[in-house]
Amino acid sequence: MGQVSYIPNESEPLRALAQVNQDLVRAVARRAGEQKIATLDLDATVIESWKREAKPTYQGGTGYQPVLALWAEMDLVVADEFRDGNVARRQSCWGDPAALAALPETVEERGFRGDSACYEQTLLKWLRNHKRENGPEGFIGFAVSARMSESLKQKIGLIPEVGWRPYREDAEVICECAELPWDPVERKQDEVLDEVRYLAIRVRRRQGTLFQDGALTKHFAVVTNRFDFDAKRLLEWHRRKRVRSKPCMMY
Repeated sequence: MGQVSYIPNESEPLRALAQVNQDLVRAVARRAGEQKIATLDLDATVIESWKREAKPTYQGGTGYQPVLALWAEMDLVVADEFRDGNVARRQSCWGDPAALAALPETVEERGFRGDSACYEQTLLKWLRNHKRENGPEGFIGFAVSARMSESLKQKIGLIPEVGWRPYREDAEVICECAELPWDPVERKQDEVLDEVRYLAIRVRRRQGTLFQDGALTKHFAVVTNRFDFDAKRLLEWHRRKRVRSKPCMMY
């Protein structure tokens, strides 16, 4: 029989531990009352393990793949989800809005950053809806890495050369970015959602050398509802995810 991956419901002791952690977060926040901004960084981290119960991970080997939600400004974990190593990265990346609900009432500005495992329209629509269920009302500025679908790839292919601007570079690659006004979501009647924009990223090796797969360039994208930042600043803000950093080529 094939292996089945799933995320079991938390036991009563684990729910109690989560409540203790929430109380701790709020206690720390009260001592730092001037901190009114909370940016949540959500990511899964593979932890290698040789226990008999450990499952194979997408990186190879066996282990576990817990998800952590980190309050970046305070360097505090506000919520977590323990998962076996064989749980797909895209499966239940968010689960529920427990992390945002765990933030203290003193927070006035909320943000969210995630990688492509968080590129799920259910989550994005929840973030875009100021009247969201089971969560704080109001604006939540987010930036999430987009998965490269065929439709997104086609949209990026239509960007004219003059639309690309320098973004960042290092010893091996040059990164350029471009604005991509696009929203793949069809709104329901009377549904009010934040407008979004996609920021396309083009990565080229120096000296025109090829990537390992033979490609001259690689493309990535980030979707956001923030229009107060220009493209470069937004991408730099997104890259400051504290849970796990990624180089330019692995956006």
